[in-house]
Amino acid sequence: MSEIIGKTWSLCPTCLRKIPARKTIENDAVYLEKECAEHGKFKTIVWRGAKHYQIINKFESIRKGSKIRQTSGKQGCPLDCGLCPNHKQDTCLVVMEVTNKCNLNCVACFAGAGEGYLYEPDIGQIEKMYKMLLKSSKPVCVQISGGEPTVREDLPEIISLGKKMGIDYIELNTNGLKLADDLEYLDLLKRAGLDAVYLSFDGLTPDVYRKICGADILDSKIKAVENCARAGMGVILVPKIIKYINHDQIGEIINFAKKWIPTVKGVHFQPLSYFGRHPGQPDDDERITIPDLLNAIEVQTKGEIRTDNFIPTSCPDVHCDARCLSVLLEDGNLLPLTSLSNIPPPSCTDVPQLIRDSVASLWKLAPRSEPPTKPGVAPCKCKAGSWMELVQRATENYLTISTMAFQDVWNIDLERLEKCCIHVATPDLRLIPFCAFNVTSSGGASLYRHQVLSKYAK
Repeated sequence: MSEIIGKTWSLCPTCLRKIPARKTIENDAVYLEKECAEHGKFKTIVWRGAKHYQIINKFESIRKGSKIRQTSGKQGCPLDCGLCPNHKQDTCLVVMEVTNKCNLNCVACFAGAGEGYLYEPDIGQIEKMYKMLLKSSKPVCVQISGGEPTVREDLPEIISLGKKMGIDYIELNTNGLKLADDLEYLDLLKRAGLDAVYLSFDGLTPDVYRKICGADILDSKIKAVENCARAGMGVILVPKIIKYINHDQIGEIINFAKKWIPTVKGVHFQPLSYFGRHPGQPDDDERITIPDLLNAIEVQTKGEIRTDNFIPTSCPDVHCDARCLSVLLEDGNLLPLTSLSNIPPPSCTDVPQLIRDSVASLWKLAPRSEPPTKPGVAPCKCKAGSWMELVQRATENYLTISTMAFQDVWNIDLERLEKCCIHVATPDLRLIPFCAFNVTSSGGASLYRHQVLSKYAK
């Protein structure tokens, strides 16, 4: 017997038509149920643990909407992107795709890289996108993405242009292969103004990369981290978690990150979302919800990091993400500084401002006189066990552990989508919420990605 706890709107997985949906509780899990008049009923799990789902609601923040409004609200969400007058959240991070070419062909790719046409905006188009972004709230945080951005020979010029124009923070979303092979290239990117590397890092055994990427590139991943340490470049490890492939390596990835503090500033887990290129329609057992990910962290770190150490950022919908900030102690253990039970609901009216500030500072490596060439934390000069030692560790030897569950066509909730704070900058000078831009039907049709980018294909 199910209990209805809310009504919303969603999309038909077959035709992408906007259809009514309801949120229900059944067997201590939250589901999204919907029905298309033409294609039938659909039911997808969205959260395991009904009580936890409802506790998270208290972190909902006051929203004043986006500073940028680029389209009218004629057809309703998600057909008026973006951003339309009805969008409820300001931008915290902008994804700017500079190519859809890639030097890998992964079985799961959110961007569906290399889909039959070449999208690669020239430097003039990129300059126009930067100008559009500079009209939004400060600081402006940009993730240069793809495809694989390092296949572009002018990537240093793209980064330098953004910095000269006034972009506050630029990170590079990369598979790391070129960074592993060429330390001088990484130094060049840093001199151009690159602030951090957002490195896909799916596990610590060769079989994980053979299954996901089609090749054993583990050594290259580790070498990329080593080179970032040499260059003094902060790194965020980004594991795409897929059930039965690397779900059992979550704890090992965190342990690896600990060894590379302070070069590694964070681990950002992304449970597989079924858009772009993916293995096929998921069943409920295959889908990893945020509570599943947090429970795995607690079990695989043996309680060093617990489920209740994670709180939503309250920038997107409170059920979109979770984050824990911890300090690495001298004994090698992480001390979490966040707690679900001890932090009051947000009272700040500008949560996106806080998120932009934290991204631009927490994920950027502070300058050091002698960059490390091997794992190891920054030496602490304060008295062991003192309050000042904890303060220094909190400012240098910290680790953010976070997760974001992107919405695909089976679980998309348009109320959540209207609160999205991660936006894609498009060549026609719009900002489109990440999940709306990437959502694809069961047959591969998209609402925005291919329609927009193919118009600017070479």
